[in-house]
Amino acid sequence: MSTAVIAGRYELGERLGFGGMSTVQLAVDRRLERQVAVKLLAEHLADDSQFISRFRREALSAARLVHPNIVQVFDFGLDEASGRHYIVMEYVHGRSGAEILRDETRLGVADTLELVDGACRGLAHAHRMGVVHRDVKPGNIMRSDDGAVKLADFGIAKAMVGQTSQITQAGSVLGTAAYLAPEQATGAEVGPPADLYGLGVVTYQLLAGRLPYDAGSLTELAMLQQREYPFRLDEVAPEVPAALALAVEKALALVPEERYASADEMRAALHDGARGIAPAGADATATAATAMLAQEDRTAATRAVSSSQRGGRRLQPQPPRGGPLPPVQYEPIPEIPPSRRDDPRPRNGGAGKVLGVVLVAGILAAVIAFAIGNSQGGSSVKLSPVDGNTTSEVVDQMNQLIDDNTR
Repeated sequence: MSTAVIAGRYELGERLGFGGMSTVQLAVDRRLERQVAVKLLAEHLADDSQFISRFRREALSAARLVHPNIVQVFDFGLDEASGRHYIVMEYVHGRSGAEILRDETRLGVADTLELVDGACRGLAHAHRMGVVHRDVKPGNIMRSDDGAVKLADFGIAKAMVGQTSQITQAGSVLGTAAYLAPEQATGAEVGPPADLYGLGVVTYQLLAGRLPYDAGSLTELAMLQQREYPFRLDEVAPEVPAALALAVEKALALVPEERYASADEMRAALHDGARGIAPAGADATATAATAMLAQEDRTAATRAVSSSQRGGRRLQPQPPRGGPLPPVQYEPIPEIPPSRRDDPRPRNGGAGKVLGVVLVAGILAAVIAFAIGNSQGGSSVKLSPVDGNTTSEVVDQMNQLIDDNTR
């Protein structure tokens, strides 16, 4: 069986990954004698002239991104023999963020910041060059065996803009819906804040071992984002510093203007959060109690949240800047557990008992004072036992005792 060769130069080898849009294969560049990764676009997109034209423009932009934290694009074009469009990229020998999550489920703070730091640096350079990634997710963050972190797939991600309906039909966007910013999920044109949102979701997932929102489609994701906030990181992962949880929460803001102004600012805020320094303007005073409560079981109301409200701890969405406030929505009152609801013991708890003791003590003091006064005047004091079972019975008997000694 002959080896497949693309563009007469790239000898294809094992498959590294695949999706609805493309397949990535390890290859050898016969001319330069080095390993590369070749991404072959799906055949069903080969006849879409608009997509191909945009892909070419954006692939050129991605090829100009030369940075230690960005996977370099070497070449792209159309293989005449097979009719396949291709991109030739730097091959990173290591694991993607998706593979790391698959193998380890979640990471500690230090390991997470190592990955996110590199991604922030790569995004900062791309944004300065006028390129928006638009598909930041664990699978596009690579960590090489020597520890280098690189962002991949800039060209493909940018080429997706304006092709929402076709991509949705192909099923590829649905696979990464969880990382789409609210404005991106609605099909609006997006900028750097959308990349920061996606990286915020990645950071959340790396630390918590779960996504902020559990959505199966773009529609469901948009509904969840507008209806509720996700649980804060220090609620689902108590070992995460509260200040770091606030830093991640800022990246997940629904309104783009409320996120970080740049990837560099986000990177600094995450490192500060790991050291206990909350982002400017964040309310860090409430996080201590939040972190303590996160170590206990969820309340009955939280456990009973319906599937349409799963994942969120607050139901009132953020209003747009300058817009009207949304109607207030109240969370359900926790239901009394059956073990307490069916308890036959009286409901007058500790507060009632304390009140009864204070009342009896006061009456007893009055009787003693009155008795002392009478004894000094030559009168005898009549005492009788007080053995009431309830506070009201004790009070009645004390009143009778006073009457007997004041006639």
